[in-house]
Amino acid sequence: MKYVVIAVVCSLALFCRKSPEMEKNIFLDEVLQKIYTLQDERDSEPLLALLKENNPHYRRAAALTLASVQEKSAVGPLTALLSDGNEEVRAAAAYSLGQIRDKSAEPRLMEAFEKEKSALVKRDILEALGKCGTPKGLEFITGMKFRNRDKLLLTGQARGIYRFARQNITSTRGTEKAAALLAPVLPEDAVFWASHYLARGRGVDLTPYYRELIEAFNREDNLFTRMNLVLAMGKAKEKKISEFLRGLLSSHRDYRIKVNALRALRNFDYNPVKHVVLELPADPDVNVSVSAAQYIQAKGVSEDASLYLEKAVGLSNWRSRSLMLGAALKFSPDNKKAVSQTIISAYQDSQNIYEKGALLQALGTYPDAYKYAASQIFSKNHLVVKSYGIAALITMRRHRDFPVDDRGLQAKFAEIFKKAIESGDIALIGQAAEILRDPEMNFKTLYKSSAFLNQALQKLDLPGDIEAYQQLRQTIIFFQGDKAKFPVPAKSENPVNWELVNSIKPGQEVKISTTKGNITIKLLVNESPGSAANFIRLINSGFYLGGSFHRVEPNFVIQAGCPRGDGWGGPDFSIRSEFAPLYYQEGSVGMASAGKDTESSQWFITHSPTPHLDGRYTIFGKVISGMDVVHRIEIGDKIISLILEF
Repeated sequence: MKYVVIAVVCSLALFCRKSPEMEKNIFLDEVLQKIYTLQDERDSEPLLALLKENNPHYRRAAALTLASVQEKSAVGPLTALLSDGNEEVRAAAAYSLGQIRDKSAEPRLMEAFEKEKSALVKRDILEALGKCGTPKGLEFITGMKFRNRDKLLLTGQARGIYRFARQNITSTRGTEKAAALLAPVLPEDAVFWASHYLARGRGVDLTPYYRELIEAFNREDNLFTRMNLVLAMGKAKEKKISEFLRGLLSSHRDYRIKVNALRALRNFDYNPVKHVVLELPADPDVNVSVSAAQYIQAKGVSEDASLYLEKAVGLSNWRSRSLMLGAALKFSPDNKKAVSQTIISAYQDSQNIYEKGALLQALGTYPDAYKYAASQIFSKNHLVVKSYGIAALITMRRHRDFPVDDRGLQAKFAEIFKKAIESGDIALIGQAAEILRDPEMNFKTLYKSSAFLNQALQKLDLPGDIEAYQQLRQTIIFFQGDKAKFPVPAKSENPVNWELVNSIKPGQEVKISTTKGNITIKLLVNESPGSAANFIRLINSGFYLGGSFHRVEPNFVIQAGCPRGDGWGGPDFSIRSEFAPLYYQEGSVGMASAGKDTESSQWFITHSPTPHLDGRYTIFGKVISGMDVVHRIEIGDKIISLILEF
């Protein structure tokens, strides 16, 4: 399909910078609606033709849609746009090239940077290089020197270095540059992004920079930069860092600093900090409480096992209590059977499905409890309990105490996982399929035939069961090789409802009433029309009413929208991913997915900036009030109502 586009005067918010009062729903423009329809249809040919349109606003729109389509055929035409006469068109081309992540774009981006006059476009080119470049590109970026007042260029340099780190491309010079960007005279944005590199870069040794990390933390006013610096301290093998982090656990008020300090301390010895950490599972902030219990479960010692059990009994929060019981079982030197019975008794007494699931998971470090866990996943328990139960069995099988020489026990676990595959439950199928293809488990030798995998695959319904389908498909390939044949999945026909989109005003608010209080979000219909319309469609149908927040990761996200309550469910349709030049901030609302174009009903809200999600998960809204409620949400909290505010 091709469209003849005529030039019009643009007064639309996405393409012309107007005040909030002048914002309009840009899709009232039929041409833009057609362009985004092509994006939704993943029809790249007419979009590529539109890159030559006379109207720069439509060129920009077409360029941005290719960030979601992500076909390599667009690399050449987009690189040509890097010399476009319009600044915003060039910036859009750079963004989309980064999203396509094809390394063939690297030389053209480097060439365009040298010729570019706009600092804004230069910034975006540097970030795009970080997404699609090679070590040569990292060398190119780190070799640049900018003046302290060059805010956009310094920010672009920091973003580029960070994006390279997300590709697992780092260098000594890159780390030196990131540490240098912490200087107090540099722009706040540059310092913020440099701190992300230091926090998230894998395999980076920050021991030589431990003083700089502490000094930067002490002078920084930006909470999110401070959070990153705390996480980065875990990469500095220096006793003074351990002492500093321990002090934060006792003195800092913001839970996110404490959570990151606990995560950083996992790289240090347990004993010097245990007297502080052992008090934190009783912390009134649930995020600190849970994170401390997770730390103890990861770093505990056998001599403290009885203390973990004692602490667990006195905890009011079920999640922390379950984690501490799990730690008591994991580290118990000679009393595992008795501790496991304590966990099973608590499981039997609980009426909370999420607590029951967490208690089953607590048994995961004790392979001898496999019969009980298996009996619970194949009984009439809630789907949430079954999902947690299969996770526990997988942990048991992978546990270091599993008797790998016991061929009979291996066969029993193989039979359990086969039964899970045959159960028809997508959570059991998806999780069991993943462990079956673990080469260290040797499951290939334990089955006479793998036909049961193919039979289970044929019974799955797409696109609703896409996550289980993906896991099972990979396992069939592992068992049967690349020649394995698969049924052709039906194409998801769920086009954007433009009538609904056009009824949404820019800045449309949705008040979400929960058992912890109210959260109000603003939808970003101009940036993510399909996702915003889908959200409203599901609200109008009552889909979300009574649902639970099934996932809460401290200092990361809260997640809801699963009808099963375990993260494996959704409606029988999917929508396409919509990637725009947006960044995950505190309170960003995103679509959960099992990969590109698999979004449906599940959504999440971020506790803090999470740039590793940028350009990978659709952002379709942001919290404008009730962020304090977001920070208090726990697993199992309910959605009471969702109301469109007019």
